Amino acid sequence: MTFQKINTSLVLIIFFAVQYTASTQNNNNIHFVIEETSFDRLCQSKKILTINGRFPGPTIYARAGETLVLDVENKGKDNVTMFCCRGVGKQVKSDQVEWLVKAGSTVRKNITISDDVEGTLWWHAMNIWQRATVHGAFIVHPKPGKPDDHADIPIILGEWWKKDVKEVFLDYIDSGSDIKSDAFTVNGQPGDFYPCSNNGTFRIVVDTGKKYLLRIVNAAIRKKLYIGIASHDLTVIAMDGSPLTKPFTTGYVELSVEHSIDCIFEANQHPDYYYMVVVTNISKTYNTNKVTTAIIEYQGNYIPSSPPLLPNFSLNYDKSRLIGLIEVQW
Repeated sequence: MTFQKINTSLVLIIFFAVQYTASTQNNNNIHFVIEETSFDRLCQSKKILTINGRFPGPTIYARAGETLVLDVENKGKDNVTMFCCRGVGKQVKSDQVEWLVKAGSTVRKNITISDDVEGTLWWHAMNIWQRATVHGAFIVHPKPGKPDDHADIPIILGEWWKKDVKEVFLDYIDSGSDIKSDAFTVNGQPGDFYPCSNNGTFRIVVDTGKKYLLRIVNAAIRKKLYIGIASHDLTVIAMDGSPLTKPFTTGYVELSVEHSIDCIFEANQHPDYYYMVVVTNISKTYNTNKVTTAIIEYQGNYIPSSPPLLPNFSLNYDKSRLIGLIEVQW
């Protein structure tokens, strides 16, 4: 497949402004609407429970020490219990950590961010089948005066089921078997390895020499996930809303269930398209039915690799098998 070059800088700016911003630095009032929304994934359409019609839900932006006002309006058929905000050892203060929003009602909560919280947390529904689609990042910037000069890129790792999500978890409760999704997702998209997914693959457009801050959340129900970018290292600077005293650099990062990691990566390679890959296991040959991808796209005039370049997480990484599968999609 030949890539069609477009004004990707403008596309990226519009994408993040529309898809991921729930608040601005000048507006501390946030309105969430719980509603069913239809999505097309894996060659079929279905409805899922969402916030503001988005999967994943909107990202909340705040600064340490701020107080936000969050209105949650439930237009769905079921009661939803919301949780804000998830972070190991770091709980954002609110009227209640968990609160019930009955169907047809609206609930207002004040959320106060502690002075010592800095980094990425996340919010979500409490009921397990609702949490599968009702979740999003909660990014806390430092107080004014501290260095904060990297572009935020929220990366929400989730899952997708072809069946109705509620039915999946009712079956799980009845049978006690493992919860198996049909695909993992990066910002709601399964990526190039899955059928009918190539056109929607999530992309990050970068400028050579610039640094970017990935705000990664593992919103998968029960799976530990690994994420890395071909030919690029990741510098981990915070975990679960807590800055690290000793940041470290690695080829890939591991995220346990419900955890978040802040990673800086520098666009320091030759201009090309590079895969960001998400997998469940790096100790064995990858299950190619569970390889989720996004694309790092350098700006510039060049002929990109087709397919994009793949990362190498370990000696057991079966790159030839992955390339063989991806060429079917491209």
